[in-house]
Amino acid sequence: MAIIVVTCESCGSRFRLDSDKLNKPRNKVRCSHCKNVFVVEQPEENDLVHIEISEEEGGFLPESDSEEMEQFVAPEPARERREPSERSTGKRRLLVAGIVAVPLIVIVAAAFLWAGRILKQKKLPVAAAKPEVTISNNVKAFYLENSHSGEVLVIEGKVLNKSSRPVSFVMIEGKLFDRKDNVVLKQSCYAGNPISRKDITRLKLSDIEKMMMNREGQNLKDVRIPPSGEASFLLVFHNLPEISTLSNYSVNVVSSELN
Repeated sequence: MAIIVVTCESCGSRFRLDSDKLNKPRNKVRCSHCKNVFVVEQPEENDLVHIEISEEEGGFLPESDSEEMEQFVAPEPARERREPSERSTGKRRLLVAGIVAVPLIVIVAAAFLWAGRILKQKKLPVAAAKPEVTISNNVKAFYLENSHSGEVLVIEGKVLNKSSRPVSFVMIEGKLFDRKDNVVLKQSCYAGNPISRKDITRLKLSDIEKMMMNREGQNLKDVRIPPSGEASFLLVFHNLPEISTLSNYSVNVVSSELN
């Protein structure tokens, strides 16, 4: 027996067909898969392949046959398009996410580098300079008799501006200590307010304290004291305890302003 391979023009199924059934130059056959009818020409002898096959095998029938023969072999269906699996879809999603993430990471990294560069270029604020004003060594302390309040203790001296810029409003604080180094009296004044001994003995203490607390000093002597410049100060203590209980005193600059 000789067979030929025939392909259905409609569904593309391929079948092996007995050439002896093709007894005409042009033979109508019907696909046993999709029932399509088409013409198959009788093949040349050189195109035939001779094999041994049982009579029950078949695939196509000539159109004139009344009964349909059993298909010889299962048709080779056209390859169906496979939908992507969840895993492959997931991979694509991960890939897309990676493609998006890469430029995002680059942008963020560039932003951090740019911010770091700005921070490096930006000058940090310089700490504000502080005035340096000290008490000169020529400090004197003495007692006077005030006509209104009795005995008072006077401390006078000078302040020295060691800053590189002028200073103003220098305030001094004085303290009196007893024999146990306890502070028994405090008094404050601004520099640049000299008071004569005559005025200390005759003026009321309220007037004396008003003169001591003149912030700008007499004739602005406590304003813009130049570098290496000096200004005098004077402290008057009243309501003194027993003189015998006093042992020491201190004078310190407590505030000033640079100009």
